[in-house]
Amino acid sequence: MKRRISVFFHGKHFPAKKEPLCGRDFPAKKEPPCGRRSVQAVLLMIILLSVLTGCSRATMNAQIAESIGTLGMYENNEPVETPKMKAQREIQEQKEAAEEELTGHLERAARLAASYDYEAALAELNEISEEHAEDDRVISARIEYQRLSGQMEGYGGDIAHLSVKSLIVDTERAFDDDDMAYYYNYWALTTEEFKAILQSLYDRGYVLMDVHESVVEVQNEDGTTSFAVNTPAVPEGKIPMVLSFTEANYYDYQEGDGFSGRMVLDDNGNVMNEYTDASGQTLVGAYDVVPIVDEFVEEHPDFSLRGAKGIISVTGYEGVFGYGIETGGSTIAAIADRLKETGWQIACQGFSDNTMESDMDVSELEDDLDAWSNKIGSLVGDTDLLIYPYGEEVTAGTDRQALLLEKGYQFFFSIWTTADFIEVQPDYVRQTRRTLDGYDLYMYADYLTDFFDADEILDDTRPAFE
Repeated sequence: MKRRISVFFHGKHFPAKKEPLCGRDFPAKKEPPCGRRSVQAVLLMIILLSVLTGCSRATMNAQIAESIGTLGMYENNEPVETPKMKAQREIQEQKEAAEEELTGHLERAARLAASYDYEAALAELNEISEEHAEDDRVISARIEYQRLSGQMEGYGGDIAHLSVKSLIVDTERAFDDDDMAYYYNYWALTTEEFKAILQSLYDRGYVLMDVHESVVEVQNEDGTTSFAVNTPAVPEGKIPMVLSFTEANYYDYQEGDGFSGRMVLDDNGNVMNEYTDASGQTLVGAYDVVPIVDEFVEEHPDFSLRGAKGIISVTGYEGVFGYGIETGGSTIAAIADRLKETGWQIACQGFSDNTMESDMDVSELEDDLDAWSNKIGSLVGDTDLLIYPYGEEVTAGTDRQALLLEKGYQFFFSIWTTADFIEVQPDYVRQTRRTLDGYDLYMYADYLTDFFDADEILDDTRPAFE
């Protein structure tokens, strides 16, 4: 006959069970746990219960901890935490926190160094506490970044500026023989063409740069500052270039034609695109210029010079980033903030999207610039970048140019598809941009050979060019 054994623990009576306690819960108790008992008594009781029931210590600890309300509170679910256990835990937690902090600094520094920003990488290492400044990993990283920084050289060659508009996602819907098919064929790239262009640029040694690095500010004797030509520091063999994404408005006429509908922020706070496919399903992903570039740079951080991505221009025509100015202001502002945090810059392209020389007199131009500043600039932030609508420049030395300078614009971008040109004046910079679209890849392929082979880039699904 089996003997019934009763056990007292913490003043509670637990009758012996025919079956083992493992896998069974202690009865829930409404009253709080009893007062303190000696650690030795607690440990002895645990051992006794383990022997009698065949349960492992870990299982028994978990059952007891659940019964007295301490499950998950102490190491290995011990019913109580001894002073020694507490000291050991605190020391371990401090070590883990210090290691996590150190690792974070090292990872951020490595990311900066991957885009050749060695000055910022070294500054990040300097943020490491004195206690860990002599860690072998820190010393090795500092030596390596200083070595690489010393190998950078000034670039004095041509600086190309490649410019694209919103991309075609679904060629079947874009080239479906309706009234807009001709327009899309001539004036837009597909997502696959754009990805192939990025890969070719990367393979040929190009790196994305901030156009502000094309100049350096010098102090004049009268206390004013002027621009002078800069030779941006690049690794040997790398070629800096500027990228722009113009008219990032997401116009209504593209709806249903295989284009992304607007920019959105995903659950991680990254800029993505909302796209509705042919079946009517709405998807969020890399369906246009910004997230495609972001993902490419994430995979190839050495394609970005000191974190630069590109320029995004917007007009006041049909909203910004796919949202109405009056109704989507907070979303526009949030997207703009994230864009700037991740290496993008925002440019004015005029509010009305009319040419600034042919379509407006000086008074109308001032109204147009004020409208952009008040309605768009107030959401996306101030900018000194201006992309001329349709590439038409204002004449140098005229009242129009004086007005643009007065409004704070200092970098001006026109169009010249077949060559690269940049002019640095004391108070402004002019640069031409090469537009990339179906027509330019077809008609001016011979002028693009430094960047890619247009015959390999053009999508086979395009209609014939007339």
